[in-house]
Amino acid sequence: MLRQRATVLVKALGDGWMSIGITLLILVAAESCYRIQGTVRQSFAARRTHSGPSNPLDTTGWYRDYVREYESTFHMRWKPYVYFRRLPFRGRFITIDSFGHRVVPQPAAATPERRVFFMGGSTMWGSYQRDSATIPAEAARRMLALPGPESGIEVTNLGESGYVFTQEMLELMLQLRAGNRPNVVVFYDGINDVAATLQSGAAGIPQNESNRVAEFAMGREVSGFDSGLAKDLRTLFVLGKAGFQKSELVQRLQATVRPSVAPMISADSAVRDIVRVYTGNVRIIEALAATYGFEPVYVWQPALYSSQKHLTPFEQGFMTAIRNDPFQRRLQEVHLAVPRLLDSAMATIAPRRFVDASTLFAGDSQPVFADQLGHLTETAVPRIVDAIWPYLGSALVKPAATPVPGRPR
Repeated sequence: MLRQRATVLVKALGDGWMSIGITLLILVAAESCYRIQGTVRQSFAARRTHSGPSNPLDTTGWYRDYVREYESTFHMRWKPYVYFRRLPFRGRFITIDSFGHRVVPQPAAATPERRVFFMGGSTMWGSYQRDSATIPAEAARRMLALPGPESGIEVTNLGESGYVFTQEMLELMLQLRAGNRPNVVVFYDGINDVAATLQSGAAGIPQNESNRVAEFAMGREVSGFDSGLAKDLRTLFVLGKAGFQKSELVQRLQATVRPSVAPMISADSAVRDIVRVYTGNVRIIEALAATYGFEPVYVWQPALYSSQKHLTPFEQGFMTAIRNDPFQRRLQEVHLAVPRLLDSAMATIAPRRFVDASTLFAGDSQPVFADQLGHLTETAVPRIVDAIWPYLGSALVKPAATPVPGRPR
């Protein structure tokens, strides 16, 4: 009798396992077919796109190799408070040092007497630009001609893809706490701050914060506080659930059954919130500047959304896409409204140290924007530095600021 029961149990387990296996195979086959057709569809869409205005960077001779190298740099490591930094990387066009900072080509100085930090997102980091053509690299070349100490100036590019102004402020605090003392700090912001505000419905929050929330919740579920079989089973369930939710077919079916369109924050609310958070950060930075003896320069960057330039056919394609998408149109509304209010507010908080570069390329007909996000072509970078240079150059040639007595230097 016992043997008979065991045989029945083994058969039931075998049948159950076979059913699970067949179900999984069907799901994998369906997912594979869906992804294959998606790849084919994207390939045809890409061909249609290529039949339109060509990307001016395609004619440079280095761009295609650069893109492959650029895509290899998106290996991140966790960094407390600011979330992430790229891993070290060395290629033909891109170099990232052991701190995760984009390298700025410049003469080595054992003990430089002037240090400049450049803070920002991917536009400061230098997406679609070689090491020698980023904003910090262009500024570093000009600094070589400045009068001053023989030991020269050291330029550090602290920009990172996706960073918003608040993350840059935190990065500056970490640098100061570590004993790194700049003479000038340039903040270059706008695009990421606007996008993050509309994404989350509130200003001052990093981009894609919902992903960090989900990752934290998943980590708590997996790690837990118990041990043994219960923990192992829960881990398998959580990982299985996450894999199921990653299925593109499942996501498409969910969108079809329950299409969810979250209400967007109004343009007026977004503008007010961005200005409030931005100026709040500036007040904190100004206090740090008085304590540590550096001079901050703030730049609101140019973006395709607010540009008044004569668009090239390639740029016009992006603008058409902006006008045809409700979320992108809301981004444009906010981009058009923020600079004027910020310029007025900054006149009293940081007089003569705020650069509104939002309309910098007005009337220009040359290629400026490499994509819809606002990344710049290398030929546009000197114009950016031209706009910053009156503030940056004068800050570097005048005597260094005196820190508050009794405070660190």
